[in-house]
Amino acid sequence: MESFLRFLDLEKEQMSHLVILGDLFEFFFGFKNVPSKKRSFPFTEYLPVLEKIQVLSRQGMTIKYFEGNHDFFLESLFSEQFQMEVEVHADGSEERLGGKKTFIAHGDLSNSRQWKYRAFRRLLKNRWTYGLIHFAGPRLSRTIAQWLSRMSYRKYHREQPTRPPPAFKAFAHRKFMEGFEIVILGHSHFPEDEEEWLQGRRCRYFNIGDWQDHRSFLRFTPPDGFELSRFVE
Repeated sequence: MESFLRFLDLEKEQMSHLVILGDLFEFFFGFKNVPSKKRSFPFTEYLPVLEKIQVLSRQGMTIKYFEGNHDFFLESLFSEQFQMEVEVHADGSEERLGGKKTFIAHGDLSNSRQWKYRAFRRLLKNRWTYGLIHFAGPRLSRTIAQWLSRMSYRKYHREQPTRPPPAFKAFAHRKFMEGFEIVILGHSHFPEDEEEWLQGRRCRYFNIGDWQDHRSFLRFTPPDGFELSRFVE
């Protein structure tokens, strides 16, 4: 967390937009009607980062947040709890970067063969489950979320992969076939910068990797400059 705060401080003068591709925290849910006092906020350990983003937003920076598989129901949290404008996307979104048709998403739906995960995701990300989480409250919900996270880790991360999962690049190719020229994803924890020529079009796929292990991020400088970098202190 401290390194991310230092990154924001060092980069803020060069940024007009900050785009977060989800899973910034272990479990993040937009509980409503919580007290405004800091000590009563359900995620007090997240406050340093959230308050830093709040400052950037009030200084005029555009903030976009793409929900990941650890983020739920964030649409109104930023405006109601922190009085700041954050454009929240529950799924992927089409954008224009340097005039190029761009697809941006967290990336957890990239592997079409993970039908069990997709079904589980639909079970988690719907208004009925959100209602149950509200009813359970922050403490019980976080306990259950931590248990589910441990179960998922044991199932999907028993062995640490040494190379990026191919499903993400294959997903990007499908998006290129749909007419996109740029695809930006996360979730895989592997930074990637791949180029593909398709029907005379130069297409590029980026995976921003992760912050915990790689300190990786993607910088876009108009009109068409992309640079996948790592934050070195």
